[in-house]
Amino acid sequence: MLWPVTRDPLANDFTLVFIGVRIGLEHGWSQIYSLPLQHQLFGELRPGVFFNDGQRYIAPPPLAWLTLPLAPLGAAAAFYVWTAISIAALVAAWWLGAPGKGLERAIWLIGAIAWYPVLYEISYGQPALVILLAVVAASRLAEAGRLYEAGAVLALGMALKPQLALALPVVLLAAGRWRIVGAWAAVIAVLAALSLLTLGAGGLNDYRSLLAEAQSLPNNRYFTLAYVLGPGALSYAAQAAVLIIAAIAARFPPHEVGRLGGAGTARLFAIGLVATAFGTTYWHLQDYAILLAAAWLFWRTNPPGWQKSWIAVVAIAGELAWPLTPLPMLLALGVWLVLLTAPRMTARQPSSITA
Repeated sequence: MLWPVTRDPLANDFTLVFIGVRIGLEHGWSQIYSLPLQHQLFGELRPGVFFNDGQRYIAPPPLAWLTLPLAPLGAAAAFYVWTAISIAALVAAWWLGAPGKGLERAIWLIGAIAWYPVLYEISYGQPALVILLAVVAASRLAEAGRLYEAGAVLALGMALKPQLALALPVVLLAAGRWRIVGAWAAVIAVLAALSLLTLGAGGLNDYRSLLAEAQSLPNNRYFTLAYVLGPGALSYAAQAAVLIIAAIAARFPPHEVGRLGGAGTARLFAIGLVATAFGTTYWHLQDYAILLAAAWLFWRTNPPGWQKSWIAVVAIAGELAWPLTPLPMLLALGVWLVLLTAPRMTARQPSSITA
């Protein structure tokens, strides 16, 4: 992780966010998705580097707003500060969400830091670990009965990169968690309105153009079901089926779940995250970092030992996703989703969590 960070602190996706912030400050926030301006600032920050089709700032405006205070530091220093924030978010998420006590909890942190998708995420300056913290915090708030706060925190996290937990609100809605989803929808609506206000019609058209370009790139669908089924209608149908299965599992849970409050909430959040990763239409290797929350929550439902061991299979598949291709990871996620939706896994009492 440290070698690419220290070798070239601008060779990462955070530089693209920084470019968006610079455009907003110097040319107006309606211009942050202007491709000519992004190209111009990219050339200033990284002279001689080819501005290819992956060098675009396409995250929603709230990510640029969040990183705005780092702009005076300069691109390199801002990236180092963002790296520190990401690592702090990972540790905070572990503290709030990891199961077990003592050495068992420490092993979860060591494993998280050592997992290649997490290292890859940190080196690229992506917001996945900040979103991880938001998801874990939302699940804890929901378990504590603070449902409106849970929905608001979840919305603030998802506003940075929605595709990392896109199925989660659907799963919560299917389960009848109206207050969580209502608060989530209200905050998302406010952020969307502010985004539209700052972008205007021209900025929105620029954004839609960049999103259409990104969706057509094979690299952006490499870690999705499109790898197996192709980029056409069949893969979209399969992805829709995953979402439907997750919603049905949430709507009609085993009877035991209704009596196990905390475990029921953990199960819903885990289903939402795994269904997102398995049924997404846009995904990269670093995005698998969000599955740390799913692993911790899955463990807390106290499934049988052989089901717990499946997390190791998922971890290995993610660790070797580049040399093994995405196929093992997709298979591992498919099985994991089955384990989450199977009634038998919820028959035992949930384990406690230390925080």
